[in-house]
Amino acid sequence: MQKTVVYNIKKIRLEKGLTLRQLAEKSGVSNGFISAIENNKQHPTLITLVPIADALEVDVNELFTICSL
Repeated sequence: MQKTVVYNIKKIRLEKGLTLRQLAEKSGVSNGFISAIENNKQHPTLITLVPIADALEVDVNELFTICSL
């Protein structure tokens, strides 16, 4: 499941044309922490995923949706 979340955050961020810095600013989550999440070095809690999903303008459940890689 963790790989799905990591993949979806990065995929949606890139689809929206956002940089790590822009996502950090919009979500209130640090740039370094988002980078660590995307590189599977940190495991975000639901409390962290909610503002990231809000910043990406998606429902938090979409971060857990398995899609074709």
